[in-house]
Amino acid sequence: MALERQAGNFAVAYKNANSEGKPARARDLLKERIKQGIDSDVCYPGAWTTESFSCIQGNIYGCLAEFNPLIPYAQTAVDVHKNNGEFYLTPDVLLNARPATAVILEIAKQDKSKPAYRKRVINLGKIQTHNVPTDSLADDNGILFLARSKNLAKEYGLFLRKKAGIPEIIFYLPPIQSQDYSRGFWLSSIGHGGRSGFSCGIRGLYRDDGSLFRVRGKESAEGAQKISLNKMTSSAD
Repeated sequence: MALERQAGNFAVAYKNANSEGKPARARDLLKERIKQGIDSDVCYPGAWTTESFSCIQGNIYGCLAEFNPLIPYAQTAVDVHKNNGEFYLTPDVLLNARPATAVILEIAKQDKSKPAYRKRVINLGKIQTHNVPTDSLADDNGILFLARSKNLAKEYGLFLRKKAGIPEIIFYLPPIQSQDYSRGFWLSSIGHGGRSGFSCGIRGLYRDDGSLFRVRGKESAEGAQKISLNKMTSSAD
């Protein structure tokens, strides 16, 4: 597997990563950080991945790429964030021709009995930003969801502790609000002051100094979806 960093705001970086490869998941970055080491490009700076986290009906939901409403409305989300707004999940924000909130809630219900690392959408309830010791990453459902593996979550935590001297990470989550909305996921850097935070509440999709990795090779991001970047005609906020 080879990772190629694509620079730009979320819409630009995702579009370029989706060309001649697949956009990277959080799992891909965790694996490559362990493989390449703390001085590698994949460790610094940080990067977006294909997952998102949404507040719906007062609960936090993590979504894989297939159910990430930011992907088909990437440019709209960029524009909204640039104006310091939220990407609200209004009825005209659709996934598979249905309201995104209905789809996300349906998949979360279907996957309720699955372990966190096998869920396509995970309901994290009213959980908020918290610290996780790096020797206990495999005990956190949000991290398990992103890593897609207990072993990888544990291995990444030990990598941070032993190779980077990081005793704990911060798992950032979007605040609970009365209106449904979605934010992106950013895996923070290691080194240069970076502590590998798991930033699940990113509202900076407009930043031109952002990036997202393109994955090439046989192991390329299975399950990552090539979703077209449609521009929503109505306002997101």
